[in-house]
Amino acid sequence: MSSPTLRTSRWLAQRLGLSLTTVERLRASAPSELPPCIVIGRSVRYAEATVEAWLAERQAAHGDGRPASTEGDPHVAA
Repeated sequence: MSSPTLRTSRWLAQRLGLSLTTVERLRASAPSELPPCIVIGRSVRYAEATVEAWLAERQAAHGDGRPASTEGDPHVAA
């Protein structure tokens, strides 16, 4: 059995196209908006396979990766 490839928050930020600050903020305030992390001491790591599965699940749920609906969202131009 091989051990999972563990990645840093910086890697996750790059993979998701977010800033590191955004990833850290989401982890603190809305962890359900990120894939599950593994905490080892003071280090936070993400299993690469878990991240890829999480992304695939979200893409499948929303079709092409866009939010299911932006109707009524003031941040989205009509």
